[in-house]
Order: sequence, then C-alpha cells, then structure tokens
Amino acid sequence: ASFDRGFVATPKARTEANGIIEQLAAINPTKHAAAGIDGDDVGEDVPLRAIWRMIWTSAFDVVSLGASPIAAPSAIYQVITDPPIATNIIDFIPRVQTFFPSSSVPSSLLRAEVTTRASSRSGAPNRVGLAFEGVKLQPIEFLGQKVDNLPPLTVDLTWQQSLIEQVANFVPGLEDFSSDGKDSKDSPGYFDVEYLDDELLIIRQ
Repeated sequence: ASFDRGFVATPKARTEANGIIEQLAAINPTKHAAAGIDGDDVGEDVPLRAIWRMIWTSAFDVVSLGASPIAAPSAIYQVITDPPIATNIIDFIPRVQTFFPSSSVPSSLLRAEVTTRASSRSGAPNRVGLAFEGVKLQPIEFLGQKVDNLPPLTVDLTWQQSLIEQVANFVPGLEDFSSDGKDSKDSPGYFDVEYLDDELLIIRQ
C-alpha cells in the first residue's frame, strides 16, 4: 500500500514483489485458467470469471498512467463476468484531488473502459489471448455532481481486425494477427496466468 499499487515502487520493492510472485507461481493451484474463457459453453466452469481489483503492477503501460500531473488513476479493475468479453476499467481523478481528504474537495471522476475479447490458446492452458475491441470514456462525477448521463466518447477498434484480415494474405507476418492465426499459442496479444485461486489473480503479459 505504501508504494501505491506499484506506481511509486522502488527497485527494491519490485524485486521483493517479484520474489513473492515467483513463489506463488510455483504452487499455482489452477492448471487450466483459460477454461471456459471463449464463452462457448455457458455451463462450463470459468476460473477467471470475477471482478478483479488491481493491487500491484509493474506493467509499464499501467505504471505510466501514474506519471500524469493532471489526472491520477484511482480504482483499476478487470471485469470478466461475461466471457469472452473482458473489460479493463480505470477510474481517473484530478491529481489535485489526491492531496486533500475526500470530504473537503468536491469529487470528479472520469472512467475509461477498454473492452477486449478473450480466447484460449491451443497448447497453453494458462494463456489467455486478447483482441482489443473498443475504448469508452465516460464522465461519472464533476465537482461533486453526477454527470454519468452525459454521452460517452467511444472508439471502435474492430475495424482494424477487418483491415488486417483483408491484407494478411498479401503481407508476410500478418497471419498471426488475423483471426485465422489468433489461436496460435504465441500469436500477439495475450497474458499468462501465473497464479489463480478464489481471491488472487497474478498475470504476466
């Protein structure tokens, strides 16, 4: 907690955290974390089905969010309640809001939702493939007033996949990015589950 989920972690703290992660990975009780993630069988047990709150990260793309002088990341979640859809939710608050008690400053909050489509990877039972589908920015509060009725800003990313599929047959190397190659074990865009139980999820991406 003193390192703000890894955003202000020292190299020593990161080394210690990595050591703990390696110990947990060695006793991972879940051997098929990607089971049911494709969403094909609604009755199938899905070990990853939950709402996961981020408590620690060393991922550069996430840690860099904490460097903004204007906005600070508040709560960060990964929502996997309706496979194969997995949604990353990041709540941003004004940086100045972090300097004062919550009761003394009118709160403002902007929510970012990144929607991905998850899939299993052949031959890798603990690997989950991800294809980005869209981004939504939704204002939730502004100076203490609810504004979640305002229209969100949305960006559809599925058109990129359609374009890739059209040119994949003509450009060497793009076949792994197309839907024909998405189930390949090492095709781009995935995370590996290092540890998973009823309370804790550790991924490496």
